[in-house]
Amino acid sequence: EYIQSHYFNKLEYARFSSSVGKFVGFTKQGQWEADCWNNNTAFLSSKRAAKEIICQHYSKIAYDNVLTKS
Repeated sequence: EYIQSHYFNKLEYARFSSSVGKFVGFTKQGQWEADCWNNNTAFLSSKRAAKEIICQHYSKIAYDNVLTKS
């Protein structure tokens, strides 16, 4: 799962989760920003693709390195 959290003053105000597939706001400002980000289809598509681009790519590298070390 890919999660991108946004914080201000140590308070999480918005989060993108690949399992949900969209941004969720936890404060009034976070809800407003999440709505803006969710309405931007190109931006939202890039976040949905991040799981394959970032997580699966680097997890394979990490997995291969762990297996060669043991």
